Amino acid sequence: MEETDSPAQKEPALDLQEIRQIVDLMAKNDLSCFDLELGSFKIKLRRGSDVEAAKDLLSKMPMQAAAPVAMTAAVAAPSSAAEAGPAPAAAEPKGPTINSPMVGTFYPSSSPGEKTFVSVGDSVDENTVVCIIEAMKVMNEIKAEARGTIARVLAEEGKPVQYGQPLFELK
Repeated sequence: MEETDSPAQKEPALDLQEIRQIVDLMAKNDLSCFDLELGSFKIKLRRGSDVEAAKDLLSKMPMQAAAPVAMTAAVAAPSSAAEAGPAPAAAEPKGPTINSPMVGTFYPSSSPGEKTFVSVGDSVDENTVVCIIEAMKVMNEIKAEARGTIARVLAEEGKPVQYGQPLFELK
């Protein structure tokens, strides 16, 4: 019996550039593990301490190289002890919050040096734009979706935020 290889079996599900983008997103959003399985193609990316070796490996691979069936790469681990430790109890919101609707990077203004969308003491309603969250190079305006007065800003400019993470505390 003669075996025939279909093009789907020869072509990897992701090319090297897409894998690099996933690695960059993992580092940027502080993710520790990424698993993907598409048919016979499997990729597993884990955060580890051997960052330079993984970057070196990726940089040496040709852009058109066929990806192996299973691949593991290390991604940068948090470098400061502050990121690894739990948040202080004082940071816990006491009132209602405006939460992140997605994973991305938090920006309180439309561009660096510009006035922030909202400040402590500002009144907001359901349609007030309070910040921007960048996800995969797309800037998403986030609306308050609640009425109240900004009591505290809970996220830091340029830092990753997770889905459901409180961004602002209202009173």
